[in-house]
Amino acid sequence: MKTTTRVKKINGHEYLYEITYYYDKETRRTRQKSRYLGKNIDGQPVRVREKAKTPERVYAFGEFIPYLQAVKTLHIQEILAAHLTDHEVRLFLTLLFAGIHHPDALHSPASWYDGTVLPRFFSGLKITAQNITRLLKKLGEGSIHLSICRSLSQIPESGNMRISTVNIPMIQETSWFKGISHHGIEPIALFYDNIENIPVGYLSTAQYLITSDLIKAVNAGMRLFSGKKGVIISGKNYSSSMNLYGAIYSELPVIFPLDPDHDIIKEEIKHYRTDLMHPKNLKIFRGETLFVIPVNLTLETVNLKGYIIYSPRKEEEIRERFSEDVNLILENLNDKPIYKWVNPAEAVADVAGKYEPFLQWRVQNNRILVDVKKKALGKYLKNSGISVIISGDPEYQWDTCLEWLEERAKSENFLTTFIKNFQVFPLSVDSEIMRNGAFLIAFIAHVITNWVHVQYEKSGLLSIYTAEKIALELTKIRLIGLGNDRVLITGLSSRQKEILDTLKWTAEV
Repeated sequence: MKTTTRVKKINGHEYLYEITYYYDKETRRTRQKSRYLGKNIDGQPVRVREKAKTPERVYAFGEFIPYLQAVKTLHIQEILAAHLTDHEVRLFLTLLFAGIHHPDALHSPASWYDGTVLPRFFSGLKITAQNITRLLKKLGEGSIHLSICRSLSQIPESGNMRISTVNIPMIQETSWFKGISHHGIEPIALFYDNIENIPVGYLSTAQYLITSDLIKAVNAGMRLFSGKKGVIISGKNYSSSMNLYGAIYSELPVIFPLDPDHDIIKEEIKHYRTDLMHPKNLKIFRGETLFVIPVNLTLETVNLKGYIIYSPRKEEEIRERFSEDVNLILENLNDKPIYKWVNPAEAVADVAGKYEPFLQWRVQNNRILVDVKKKALGKYLKNSGISVIISGDPEYQWDTCLEWLEERAKSENFLTTFIKNFQVFPLSVDSEIMRNGAFLIAFIAHVITNWVHVQYEKSGLLSIYTAEKIALELTKIRLIGLGNDRVLITGLSSRQKEILDTLKWTAEV
């Protein structure tokens, strides 16, 4: 009788069955019997249990798919190869992947590396402390980072840039040390391409303490990285007129937050306070309700555009936190006995901390009585929930300014965390050079993670899944080692197939 092969889908996985038709004399009808052939792997039946009765190992694979794709698309391996040996390139990328996915792996990168799919891409890699030290030192010396960044900046062709200024702690603080210390903050300017939305270069700006000098250096750096037009995103709250005027009268427009109590904006806030929650000012930003009022400010001969942004959620959180903390302080201090060796002012300051200016106290019958300065506290909280953003160019709307300021904060957090995790390596010898080398790895990791997130946005996947959900789904994909250099990728679920198909990526080794 006729024999055919049929595909059956069970729990998202495809299996192949041999269907044989035969004539049943009793019922006088054609019937069929099926025989299991195996799992459908590229159109071929594979009996997984027979082929892998005793799988040798299971390797982490799925979480690397987006980042291996980024390395390929951005030509990272080729760019690095112009300055490093083949072994150094593979070590660079291995440390980069470890820092992104498993920061604890940096304590023992060789052990982590063996349990991943990376040996199939970067075979023959020798991960030792000596090799890592030599690599970091080579990366941190001279101007390798500038050459790498210049090559990277040639990929986008827009020439339209934004520059985020971030502060990265380059020295790990010791929790038990409370004496005189130096935090070792390194100011960095990150150069982003506005079209591709990825970082393409960076410069240290540690030597530029005056805003006007910093902006000149950034402008020169923009030309170094093929930029033609730019805007600076600063997280600094300029308190001095020298730096504030430096930002306003700059060669490049600067987007920066401004203290609501600053002289140039406080009258505007007072004027618009009654209209803060008017429906015409209602906006939604990433699911949060905000009230946004555009304002035009005149400073000397310059007209500035700014935005007063009010967040009801933020005000509620601030006031609730203040209320809880102040009540807790009052409960702990009120009616406590004051002995002759106790200085009550010191006691209140020690317990109250930052809330001390809002408290008043007196000693009565050798007991301390504490109350709240309601007027002082009310004055302090009057602008809670209100923030001000100054846009150096009328072209940039409030939501663009918020997105870029949030991006700046996320970049600062990512790079800070990456560098902190890297400090498991001994950096006592040539420590500054090695920290510079570690930062280059952190920067390329930042480029790659940004590129991946941009692909999620462009594909429309973020309207269905969060970036975290996509990562979790891909993490479930594993590579099974069958021995004799044979491997098998675990079956893909419908969600995993949807994600990979949408991104036009493949799970191939």
